[in-house]
Amino acid sequence: MKIFNQKINLKQVLIVIALLLLGNAGKIYLLHNVRTKSDIDFYDYFDHVSVFLFSAVSVISVLVSWKVINRIDTTNTILKFVKVYILSFLLFVIAGVIIDYVLLGIIMNNNEYDFMIRFINTMSVAFILVDIFALTSAFLYFRQSQKTILELEQTEKEKATLQSQMLQKNLEPHFLFNNLSVLSGLARKQPEQIENFIDDFSDVYRYYLKHGKKQLVELKDELSFLISYMNLMEKRFGNTYQIENSIENTDGFIIPCSLQLCVENAIKHNKGSEENPLLISLSRNEDTIVIKNKLNKVDFTLGTGTGNDYLKRQYQLNFNKDVIFTETDTEFIVEIPLISEI
Repeated sequence: MKIFNQKINLKQVLIVIALLLLGNAGKIYLLHNVRTKSDIDFYDYFDHVSVFLFSAVSVISVLVSWKVINRIDTTNTILKFVKVYILSFLLFVIAGVIIDYVLLGIIMNNNEYDFMIRFINTMSVAFILVDIFALTSAFLYFRQSQKTILELEQTEKEKATLQSQMLQKNLEPHFLFNNLSVLSGLARKQPEQIENFIDDFSDVYRYYLKHGKKQLVELKDELSFLISYMNLMEKRFGNTYQIENSIENTDGFIIPCSLQLCVENAIKHNKGSEENPLLISLSRNEDTIVIKNKLNKVDFTLGTGTGNDYLKRQYQLNFNKDVIFTETDTEFIVEIPLISEI
């Protein structure tokens, strides 16, 4: 359900309420015994100082417990709240016994200090302060739950934005214009190649439209798409840019257009010629695809880094994996992790 436009897990709320009621039942019983069997002086300042001190210790116990449990339990289940609740109770009892002994046994030099009686008294105080344990734990738990929900929503928005930007980039007008110019040239000089060019052009755009918003595609499909893309580049640039593919094992999945983006960047940022073509090599190292090209940088480029940023963010957001970009004096290398299964 939603309260004030915020998502609330009703089951979790009910469990917290049940723990609060259970703790308060124990507290009511203890207060009844205090009222009927004890003689408490309301004007004794020491009792008031003790209550304040133990209340502060209870809050500190919860905060310490939250830090400890948060390190060993990264989930956000109701069990985590229960763990914090129990650990904070135990920490309070340990700290309370120590503080009680220091105050009564050492500072006030109480020669009749009875450890067992004082321990039971500390346990009673812990039950009296059970509200603080429960409410502070619940506050920290629900605050993290809400933070997690907001982070997930933001991640989904970011993924959708990245996919939209990448699809728009792949369908941008200058790519269409360049290929229509190539088609016009073929019509004048090599009309027999028009049919093959249109087939490759259709395959490339069909792939963009079909897979552009998918999370993953099979590696073999991405390699097949790359062949169609390079056929277009060959019609445009001749043999200036060449692909050397040594990948034999095509098992695994990859983000759509990732190989094409790497090849596109190599073409955009490096010069080639018919006599000395730029070689772009593809290889596989276990579960990583490696794309390499020799550096022969153009004098000026308007590259914005959108493609590289897209790859990095998509792999981080979706799979918590890194795409590694390495530039040496002679080579530019991209290492893209393969995903074993969807």
